Amino acid sequence: MTSPSYRSRLLAINFGGIGDEILFLPALESIRAAHPEWHITLLLEPRSQSVAQVTDLIDSTISFDIKKQPLFLADLLDLLGLLRDGAYDFVLSSGSSPLVSMLLFLSGIPVRVGYHASFLSGHLLTAAVPLNKNQYAAAMYHDLVSGLGVTMRPGRPTCSLKAESVAQMQKLLQSAGAGTTDGANSGRAAKAGIGTTTRSVLIHPGTSRLALEKGIIKTWPVGHWVWLVEQLTALDQVRVILAGGPDDREIVKEIEAAAGPALISAGAWTRNLSDLAALIHLADLIVCVDSAPMHLAVGLGKHLVALFGPTDAAKLLPEDERFLALRGGGAQDPKLPSVADSPPSAASPRQPAGAPTRPGVEIPPDIVFQAVMDQLSRASGQGSSPESRR
Repeated sequence: MTSPSYRSRLLAINFGGIGDEILFLPALESIRAAHPEWHITLLLEPRSQSVAQVTDLIDSTISFDIKKQPLFLADLLDLLGLLRDGAYDFVLSSGSSPLVSMLLFLSGIPVRVGYHASFLSGHLLTAAVPLNKNQYAAAMYHDLVSGLGVTMRPGRPTCSLKAESVAQMQKLLQSAGAGTTDGANSGRAAKAGIGTTTRSVLIHPGTSRLALEKGIIKTWPVGHWVWLVEQLTALDQVRVILAGGPDDREIVKEIEAAAGPALISAGAWTRNLSDLAALIHLADLIVCVDSAPMHLAVGLGKHLVALFGPTDAAKLLPEDERFLALRGGGAQDPKLPSVADSPPSAASPRQPAGAPTRPGVEIPPDIVFQAVMDQLSRASGQGSSPESRR
């Protein structure tokens, strides 16, 4: 008989960046709701361990560098040792390669849940779940919980905040004057549809270094960011805050140098993921590319304008008017003009004639400005209006 004090142990395996870990949270939330007494350990990459700062769903984490190059047999044996040493009762993995099925089988963990992605998975796993990649990634991950007998429907990711980080970010924003307005230019703000109350827009231009190394270019030209910041700071009722991670120092410095003192630079304030979450929470809107801050904003239920290039917005953002995706081929919001059909704006910086096409996000900055105004209207509870299109 099982001892009353015994806690079943679940190992959840999800390798990827911080964004992938946030997308994995709805699965963990359903497991936690169905089995609150379980001890949940998350096995993830070292670069993503900070996700534990923005969730209460994980009891412990362990890390393994699955991206190590080259990855030797000895490394895989070390990974197998991690699986075997934890005395887990259940293991759930988002990996879909045949190697994952073999490692889970060799781990000796009694209940092994993964995707039915190969011939081996059907024989080596105790529960092989159909893999459906044509859906929001959080829902794809959530499909796995059915292998544990959990029948809850997936929700969007939900992230938590640390009170000390919120207090620290609030103090720093107040000291920078982000919560004050002199009431000037209120007519222009009203025409923009955002009212006369000061609104804070957080700009986060960065993307992960690993994405760049893989050739997945999700950046937006620095000149476009500068133009957008200039337009927003010209509105006295809008305060623009700039943030970025360690990989974003170069582009942040360029934006700071061009935008001048009207910009509130918070790059040095955010020491960790918890601080960034607090900063997003305190802003009215965040503008970013497809990146970890985008998923963090979704997890906090924050209004968002996300700029997409080579990645698929339908698989990375839930359907919610708070989370607006702009793509090079058109805007997700049907009320916005199509990016592909938009003529060049005289106000929008462009590459000189004959310049090579830059890969990445190719969205005119005036379209992004219009989207920001529209989302600020929504955040203000006023809805969108034709006057928000300048």
